[in-house]
Amino acid sequence: MPEREPRPYRIGATLRTTDTELLPGFAALHARGEIDHIQVRVIPGETFRRDIEVIAAAAIPSIVHAPHHGHGVNPCAPAAYDARSLPEIRAHIEEAMSRTFEAADTLGAKTIIIHAGWYEPGGRSAAREEFHRFLDRHFDPRLTLENLPAVFCGRPMLGTTAEELVDLAGGRIRGFCLDFAHLYCAANYLGTPYPEALEPFRALNLRHFHLSNTEEGSIADRHLPLDHPGGGLPFSDVVRCIRTRLATPVSLEYREPAGFYEAQITVFDAIFRKFP
Repeated sequence: MPEREPRPYRIGATLRTTDTELLPGFAALHARGEIDHIQVRVIPGETFRRDIEVIAAAAIPSIVHAPHHGHGVNPCAPAAYDARSLPEIRAHIEEAMSRTFEAADTLGAKTIIIHAGWYEPGGRSAAREEFHRFLDRHFDPRLTLENLPAVFCGRPMLGTTAEELVDLAGGRIRGFCLDFAHLYCAANYLGTPYPEALEPFRALNLRHFHLSNTEEGSIADRHLPLDHPGGGLPFSDVVRCIRTRLATPVSLEYREPAGFYEAQITVFDAIFRKFP
């Protein structure tokens, strides 16, 4: 069999800390040169230290993703949509961020991706200020701020546009993560053509890309396969953006085993070559 031509881009898989049973498959992908990194999603819990040591032992270059609102860590409005007491919420956030930094230290990760989160209607200004207070407590130069959809489950989210990310970063966070599907959802919600929504991100220091698909015209990120028949992500714009920054890692985002990722990387490779 002829040797595969080296890929010009960097691509990787996503692994939750609680899914270490999937790690041998990812290690095999890395050994074959199919992926060059894994994005490790930190899930706080009793098995965290054991899990992170297992992941570290695989010696795959790693990027860390902090817990987000789905795991009880909502930096811009900690108590929004949360029935727990505020002291309980604050303690959970402290613990989760401590574990996040520990994961990055253990794995040697230079990038820690975070979400600003969601807030209650009418609370945008307060959410912006609360996010800045979150940075006062938890700033680390590895923090990398990711763009979000405009809404999720009808709840407004903070950090949708490039301009909003820069404002939230406040000159302290210097790197950003562009999630192409999140941007597609936001553009649909705001009625903005995708190329127009994408353009301001080109001026940012983009340390990382996230990639999955979602339904055509959707305002909600579904993490669909790239070749999903109902997917609407405009890959021509996505690929042209990636081509301008080939050194920036692209993480596919699924909770699936290595075989799924291997198939999706093949799909992406065909898409990439389709749009020179």
